Amino acid sequence: MRKPFYKNTKIFFSFSLIFFLLILSNYIINLHILQSMISDQQTNTIKGASKRISKWLNQKINSMEVIKNFIKDIDHTKHAKDIENILLQSKEVASFANVYVGYEDDTTLSGLSWNKPDNYITTARPWYIKTQVNKQTTITDPYFDVGFKKVVVAICTPFLEENKKQGVICGILPLNDIRNEILDIPLPYDGIAFLIDSYGRILLHPDEKQQLKNSFYSFPTENKMTKVNNEFDSYIFSHDHINQSNWFIIAQLNKSSVYKKINLQLLINLTIYAISVLVFIILNVIYQNRQNISDEKLKKTETLLNHFIDFADMGILIADSTNKILFFNTSFTEYLKIDKKDVEDTFLNYENNLFKIFPLEFSIEIYNKIKEVKVLKQTVEVDIMHKESEKYFHITILPVLSSDKTYQGLILFFQDVTLKEKGKIYKKEQEDILFQQAKMADLGEMIAAISHQWRQPLNSLSIMVGNLLQFKQMGHLTDEIFEENLKHSMVNIHYLADTIETFRNFYKTSKKAESFEIDKAINEVFYILSPHFKNLGIELEIKVFEAETLECLNYKNEFQQVIANLIHNSKDAIIDCKKCPKKIIIEIFLKKEIFYIRVKDYGNGISFKIRNNLFQAFQTTKKQKGTGKGLYLSRLIAKKKLDGSLSISNYENPTEFLLTLPLKRKEEND
Repeated sequence: MRKPFYKNTKIFFSFSLIFFLLILSNYIINLHILQSMISDQQTNTIKGASKRISKWLNQKINSMEVIKNFIKDIDHTKHAKDIENILLQSKEVASFANVYVGYEDDTTLSGLSWNKPDNYITTARPWYIKTQVNKQTTITDPYFDVGFKKVVVAICTPFLEENKKQGVICGILPLNDIRNEILDIPLPYDGIAFLIDSYGRILLHPDEKQQLKNSFYSFPTENKMTKVNNEFDSYIFSHDHINQSNWFIIAQLNKSSVYKKINLQLLINLTIYAISVLVFIILNVIYQNRQNISDEKLKKTETLLNHFIDFADMGILIADSTNKILFFNTSFTEYLKIDKKDVEDTFLNYENNLFKIFPLEFSIEIYNKIKEVKVLKQTVEVDIMHKESEKYFHITILPVLSSDKTYQGLILFFQDVTLKEKGKIYKKEQEDILFQQAKMADLGEMIAAISHQWRQPLNSLSIMVGNLLQFKQMGHLTDEIFEENLKHSMVNIHYLADTIETFRNFYKTSKKAESFEIDKAINEVFYILSPHFKNLGIELEIKVFEAETLECLNYKNEFQQVIANLIHNSKDAIIDCKKCPKKIIIEIFLKKEIFYIRVKDYGNGISFKIRNNLFQAFQTTKKQKGTGKGLYLSRLIAKKKLDGSLSISNYENPTEFLLTLPLKRKEEND
């Protein structure tokens, strides 16, 4: 019966809900804390800036009261020049852009000289009318002054002249004078501050293009209190009123920047929560599925194991410490050609000879190995052959030991390795054929070389015999002439005999390791090959590096055969390349009792297509000209006969083969 997906569903969802509520509670708490921090910070920041600007305005208003007191009792019709001087001095002292006064008789006097337009009516100007209506100091609405080319406001104060005629005195202030006070307010979260009036018109803004435009942030005119966290879709606004004016400082915070970190933390927490729930569900699904199928697997395990063992490609037999057979499979009885009844309830011993298909000596060897496993508690292996069927078998016997190394029994594996063994035999036969082919090729090369070496001495012998016959016919043959020609003939005959002996020694197989010098052995190869190589214009050179001795104990003739094969291989590469240097270099190194011999040439190199299979049998670098056995046999000789190795260390520019062999090769290792 399959078990339910999750037996404690209520507990799981209860804990999940609690965890989720904790995440939301933490978010809400952090949100309130953040809003409170913003509220406190913005309140303090804006109020501070508002107080500074209000103080600045009060100073300007007080300055206007002082200026008014200076000129209110002076008759402007008689002393206009004096009033203008006072206005000019007041402008400098009170830091106004300009100070001017307008009278009810439409007279206007200014601290700065100016040309009064023809249609300019003082009493009709907005600043004059508004101040007279208010009957108190008034700050005008901002306007763009053409003369100053700036946004300015005017602080205007009404007064009575000699208690008869009224007038208004004004000081002009560029709003840029308080620009730094507004724009340098430190605001977090990429916030900005700007100044607006009660109509929502922007007076100062970091972006000067926004000045004198209407702001989308508006509020009731009567709201003169500090207000924070007035949130819109994208921004959070705070504002504060500046005393003595209808101006408001606005702090604008980017809403996404304010809540970015706290929203990110909420997202991370929710992601962790979702992943945790998902992982928990997946683990429970996996666990329950495993639990649901575990019983089925346990039930099937024994059947599957028995089926696997019974139909395995090797015979298997298990016996206890008394050699009583506990288990065997079908392959075991089929390999040994016995009936199952002969194995059941029997013991693995001489009386119940299960290996009777093999000769008696093999059966005895197997049972002795079984005893050996029991005594030594080690794995042993036996290879035997059934002659009638020409099959090869490999027997492995493993001891079964307890935790305290006590012998508990054995497991015997009986494997048919006929294909593997026949493969080895076939490979050996192929190698023998290749060696025979190599010998025939070497014999052909030897005959060709001997023919080349004998050509000159035989020509000399022919000339000398012809000379003797000619002197004899002419009757001029004397003992001196006869002995001289005979002497030269014998020299050439000895040279021919020495040549035969040199080539015979070079091509015969070494029966035992001998001491020889590496460079001299290579020079002998050069001597054999030099006539042919001279005709091709190929130079042979030996270089010795870092070698205290060049004497080696190994198989000299086999070593020379490998060197000759490598030189021939380099020769063919050079012939195929018309522009390549015709030179073969052999370098000799000795390091840690190992000779390193490099055979280098600058021929065509080794093609990419055959690099991975270069040393395999019948793989050739010479296209249709080659047999593919040279490098294969050379590596085989280097490994099996010389106890060294042959590899290629560079494929082109130059092509470089590396032959290694020990300083001394022991005979007992052969």
